[in-house]
Amino acid sequence: MKPARHYLALGALAFFLSGVTDASAEEQEIACKKVPSAVRDAFDKAYPNATVKACAKEVKNGELMYEIESIEGKTARDVVYDRDGGVIVVEESLPMEAVPEAVRTAVSTKFAGGKIKLAEKLMRDGKERYEFQIAYQGKNLEAIFDPDGSEVKE
Repeated sequence: MKPARHYLALGALAFFLSGVTDASAEEQEIACKKVPSAVRDAFDKAYPNATVKACAKEVKNGELMYEIESIEGKTARDVVYDRDGGVIVVEESLPMEAVPEAVRTAVSTKFAGGKIKLAEKLMRDGKERYEFQIAYQGKNLEAIFDPDGSEVKE
């Protein structure tokens, strides 16, 4: 009986440690000086007036990515890059007045009575989308819309 328990305990430990390894692959804040120069140069060229607030790295689908969080005036911006400085996604906060009317109408219709907590413009693979964090019917929801007001299910 003792050896069986021993192997069971080792199996449980291995399972637990594999979960810990997966968790460590999530986004991890890093010192901005550790961001590759290709990434930092791409950011500085695209957003010369932005103030960098934080940096992070993440492995997603086996790809190492770097995120730079910044502020420029009233615009909060997160930009995710590959290790060579190629842009993967840009997220920019924006006021509801700057959201296309078709999207505002779709959001206010679908989530009537809800409170928009955050509106962001997303640029990924040349596609523009709008993402919202909404307090609606006692829940915190996230919704994404195309510029024409069509909801996107991801």
